[in-house]
Amino acid sequence: MKASIPCVLLASCLSAALISGSFAPTAAAAEARTWISLDGRTLEAELVRRLGPEVELRDADGRVFKVALSALSFGDQEYINEFAPEDKTKSLAPLGGGTAKPKLPNPAREAKIDTKGYKKDAGTFPVNNHTYAVCETPHFKILYIKPMDPMDVAELAERLWLDTAFFHSTFAAKWKDRKMAVMLVNDQQAYEYVGEWYAGLIKETGNLEAAGKIRATWPRSAAGIVNLPANMADQNGVITRMRVFRAFEPGRSASESSRPNLIKGVWIPFRTHCLASDMLEIQAGGLSGIGAEGSFALFNGHAYYKEILLTGKSETNLLRAVGTNNDVTDVGGFKEARTWAAELKKRVKKGDAKTDLAALFKKDTESADEVTTVLAYSFARFLQSTQERLASFNKLCERISTSNQIPEPGEIAKFYSLEDAAALEKAWSEYILSPEFR
Repeated sequence: MKASIPCVLLASCLSAALISGSFAPTAAAAEARTWISLDGRTLEAELVRRLGPEVELRDADGRVFKVALSALSFGDQEYINEFAPEDKTKSLAPLGGGTAKPKLPNPAREAKIDTKGYKKDAGTFPVNNHTYAVCETPHFKILYIKPMDPMDVAELAERLWLDTAFFHSTFAAKWKDRKMAVMLVNDQQAYEYVGEWYAGLIKETGNLEAAGKIRATWPRSAAGIVNLPANMADQNGVITRMRVFRAFEPGRSASESSRPNLIKGVWIPFRTHCLASDMLEIQAGGLSGIGAEGSFALFNGHAYYKEILLTGKSETNLLRAVGTNNDVTDVGGFKEARTWAAELKKRVKKGDAKTDLAALFKKDTESADEVTTVLAYSFARFLQSTQERLASFNKLCERISTSNQIPEPGEIAKFYSLEDAAALEKAWSEYILSPEFR
C-alpha cells in the first residue's frame, strides 16, 4: 500500500511556516520516496541536498522545496544523514538549537488529521455468515454495523500508524498495497460468535491447545486478534492480522437494550494500547517459536507506554488461560497509571522490584504480575526516552524483523552503544531512579 497520511497532501508543502518553494538548479538526488512531517503531511520527492538545519526536496513536477529537518520524521532524518551530499553551509545552528535537550515529538497527538477523506460507505466485508460495512482510510478498513460510528476508531488507527511511521523508517514500506482490518462488534452474542469462528479456524490447523485458550478467554475479553485465512485477506485487500474490538460497554449490548451503550471517543486507553501493539508488531514482524523470549518486555511494555503517554491512563488487563481447565485470570499494572513511575521508584530503591533483564525477558502474559508489567513499561519507555535511543530502538526493531527473533539483552546493549547486558541493566535502573521517569 502506498504510504500516505490522511490529511492535506503536500502540494501545499508540509507547512508554510516550515517550507518555502522555489525552482533550484538540478543537483544529484536520490530516488523518490515518501517524506513524513510531524504534523502528519506527506510528500513524494527526491532528496536534492542538505543545507545545515534544512534540506531541499524535489517533487515529481520539478519543484524544489526547502524543509526544516526538525519538521521531518526520524526515518527521514536517518535517510538524510546517510544519503545527503556534504553540507556546504557554515555557522548554522545544530538541529534542535542550542544545548538544551530536545523535546521528543509526539506525532500521534500533534498531527493535523483530516478525516473528511475517509470513505464511510466503502463497500462490505463478509466474515463467515455476517456482513460488515466498511469505512476506508488510507491504511485501514474499519468494519462496523450501524448504529456504530467508525470514525473515532478510524482516526485513532491512522494516528497510531503515523506515530509508528514517524519513528520507524521502514514502517510505511511494509504496508505496500494492503490495509489492516479493524472490526467493531456491537453486542456480546456477535462478539462471541467471532471468537468461536476464529477458534474453529485454529482448531482446523491442529493446534487444539491454542483453540481452547481462545474459547476460554475470548468471551471475557474486550478485544482480540484474528489471523485471517490468506484467501479472505487477498479478496479484501488486507493483511492477515485483523484487530477485533467490542464496540459496546461491558454489561450493555444491543441485545439488552434498544439503544446500546456504544463506546465513543478517539483516545480510548484500551484501544490505544491494542493498536499501538499492532503497529509495533507489524513493524518488527513475526517471531519464531524460539525467538519470542523478551516479547512481553518489548511489545507489551511498548503498548502500555503508548497507552499512558497518549491518554494519561491505563485501562488494560491482559487475559490468560492457565492450567488444564484453561482457568481465566488477568494481569495489569498498578491501579492508577499516574502512580506507576513513583511506585516503581520506591520499590526499586527498597529492593522490592529488581531491574533484572534476564528475569524480565523470561516473563510472558501467563507468568507476569503487576510489578513485571510496570517493569516492562519502564523498560520500553527507557528504550525510547531520547532521540538517540529512539534511533537505536528503530534499529533493534529492524533486527527483529530480519531475524524473526528478539536479541538477547547483551546484543540489545550494542544497539545502544553499551558494553553488555549489565551496562544496559544499569542504564535502565538509573533511568527509573532519575527525575525524567515520572
